[in-house]
Amino acid sequence: MSPGLLRKSPTEPIAISATLSASLCTPADAQELGAIFAGMEPWSRYPFTACALETYLASDETGAPRYAIRLQNRLAGALGLRLNWLRGPYIQFFGMVPGAQGEGAGSHVLDKLAEEASTSGERNLWVAASAFNTGALRFYERNGFVRVAELDGLVQEGIDEILLRKRL
Repeated sequence: MSPGLLRKSPTEPIAISATLSASLCTPADAQELGAIFAGMEPWSRYPFTACALETYLASDETGAPRYAIRLQNRLAGALGLRLNWLRGPYIQFFGMVPGAQGEGAGSHVLDKLAEEASTSGERNLWVAASAFNTGALRFYERNGFVRVAELDGLVQEGIDEILLRKRL
């Protein structure tokens, strides 16, 4: 099997496009990204601390790879997956740093993930986004996801999460 986002432990960078790649998140990547994401919504609203995000991104959990995304060899985002979730992977964490947003990189990551999942026989991609995070909801819907459920208080009381599904 060629290197891919759905591999349990890819050992080399994964090409997403000519200028975009993903590799397992290193402790240094996790530290830098944790500090950035802690200052951004939705994570700042909960609030998730830089330390908590760093710990999550640096974790090595079976069936749940965490990736650092690079655009033109610069750290541009992070992707955390839960493999084998309801007939397809669940995107636990997906964020692009402010300088990499609006450039199409996030859509390329989702396209690569959908392509690999479909080729592997998976039927769905899943993600949840905070109801207040209208930008993320629009992004996922533009990329073929459909709202399937509202989960009240999943992460924090008083805040709803929207579960979205993309059929493959």
